[in-house]
Amino acid sequence: MNLKEALNVASEELMKTGSLDAKLEAEVLLRHVLKIDRAAMFRDLDEDISMEDSSNIASLVKRRITREPLAYITGVKEFYGLPFVVSEDVLIPRQETELLVDAAIVQAKSLGKNQISIVDVGTGSGAIAVSLALNIPTSSIIAVDISEAALAIADDNRRTHGLYSRIKLRRGNLLEPIIDKIDILVSNLPYIRSDKLTSLQEEVLREPVVALDGGYDGLELIKRLLFQAVNKMSNPGVILFEIDPDQASEAVKLCQQFFPSAITTVLKDLSNNERAVLLEIR
Repeated sequence: MNLKEALNVASEELMKTGSLDAKLEAEVLLRHVLKIDRAAMFRDLDEDISMEDSSNIASLVKRRITREPLAYITGVKEFYGLPFVVSEDVLIPRQETELLVDAAIVQAKSLGKNQISIVDVGTGSGAIAVSLALNIPTSSIIAVDISEAALAIADDNRRTHGLYSRIKLRRGNLLEPIIDKIDILVSNLPYIRSDKLTSLQEEVLREPVVALDGGYDGLELIKRLLFQAVNKMSNPGVILFEIDPDQASEAVKLCQQFFPSAITTVLKDLSNNERAVLLEIR
């Protein structure tokens, strides 16, 4: 079997699941097994592949057909143009979350400080923390998570990107491990309502429930975070957190409750959905 034939077989199998991205996913799995980039794949379409590689590709396709997320199968997910190791112990980084990084970079410049203290709560894979460290050279970052397994993944990623000395990892509940004042607090905490969990896509339900369940209204952890942040934020300071689009008005009310003199703005993602809240403490 040559590479083109293997690609077609994998695509056809994945199409049976109804996936609109079957061909692209087949490419990803094939390149993962063969350890080649996209250019090499198209260049070598007529080249034969070994029986072992063919078997490995088929095995990964079967895993994907059972709705195992593609990122867990390959063990890698791109975020903010960077590769990150992921596993079933962490939420898979999503493109819409890049909005938090974009906004934090802008706010870091506006603060006008020589050294900026950033805390990333619920860091998971460490994707946000690493992206911020690489794009805000004057920052020192503390990444917090309640999961020891998640912190192990974050550790892999900070080391891979050469940021061991710039990103400190702390295990704990929200801001409990933080002692010093925070200039920028960024967080992608669980915000899905508990009663909506069962209606999620099967792939999403393979991700850690602790990284999805936001309580009865989806804002339970965000409310606790804001409460803890009241005495831990610098002035000026910035808080950024992700939300579900239907939570915008309630999230703004929470911000006004805990930080009545701050400026609160709802940010939209590339799909024009209200995706994050920016709180500027002045």
